[in-house]
Amino acid sequence: MMRCIADPAADLDIVIASDWPDWMPLGTALADPYIRVKLGRWLLRGQYTAPSAIISASDAQRVRFALLPAPDAVRLMCLAGAWTGVSSLLGLLRNVDVEAARAVLGEEAVAFASHAVLLPRPTVELMSAIGASEMPTEPRALLHCGAAMFGLAIGGIPPVLRARLRLRRPASIWMAAADACRNDSAGEDAFRAMRRLVRKSMPTWSHWFN
Repeated sequence: MMRCIADPAADLDIVIASDWPDWMPLGTALADPYIRVKLGRWLLRGQYTAPSAIISASDAQRVRFALLPAPDAVRLMCLAGAWTGVSSLLGLLRNVDVEAARAVLGEEAVAFASHAVLLPRPTVELMSAIGASEMPTEPRALLHCGAAMFGLAIGGIPPVLRARLRLRRPASIWMAAADACRNDSAGEDAFRAMRRLVRKSMPTWSHWFN
């Protein structure tokens, strides 16, 4: 939580900082913690000072997903995408598209597909909420479905927290996740699904959601 509040640029996607001044190389700014905090404030100018809203929101179990370390959160999105489109993904694995699937979803999610087929399927309502009523076939579409499920699992959040999520890399995936952070009737289904994935793949964090 403290890192999310104080150092929002820690996992910055550099495409977000397109108008960063030329006199300060972005790589240098990100490598120096003090300058990186200043960069985060600059990126969130007008929305930076509201830590109490994030602290209050994080009392809710579901919102704690937004506080997971960004790399672990992306892993969950990839696993959720593999689970959502497991039949399509298994089809890809039987032909030359397996490398494309690995490049987008990662080795862990591709390996998980053979286990995901044994898990209960997402509800019809959840599939509709993440835009997967017609089963996606492309790995990147599956990843976006996983990101949408992650956002639905979080639910409605303060604008200051949503703005922080939008800074993270890869930007396109985090934008999809942030856009899905809303109060939706499928949110509880998404939360239960993501919690199941956490318990299976990230036991270190599972107690956060008990």
